[in-house]
Amino acid sequence: MQCDRVILVAEDDELIRAVMCEVMRDHGFEPAEAANTAEALKLIDERADLRAAFIDIDLGDHGGGYLVARKMRDTRPGVKIVYTSGGPHGEFEHERVSDAEFVPKPYRPDTVCHLLAARMA
Repeated sequence: MQCDRVILVAEDDELIRAVMCEVMRDHGFEPAEAANTAEALKLIDERADLRAAFIDIDLGDHGGGYLVARKMRDTRPGVKIVYTSGGPHGEFEHERVSDAEFVPKPYRPDTVCHLLAARMA
């Protein structure tokens, strides 16, 4: 049976990504994990079942979370996008896609799951 709650999780910190994905599974989501911009963009191209995205702004490589979010929004206009970052993000706020939310690090994984689930209900 295919899950209809597939979430792109783009996070370069392996431990944070693992914890977040585990909590997502506990909430009934199927995370599609990406450790960098290139992996995230590839998943967007390959996975037509992506229904939302949880994206770290600073993925530690060229492009980053804003590029991933723009591609996600361009290919799937109605999906829920939640950004996160542990650093300053205000100066780049103009790059944010419309109708996206920001959750600063450190965050409660349950809070993120509730934000994502609200759009899928």
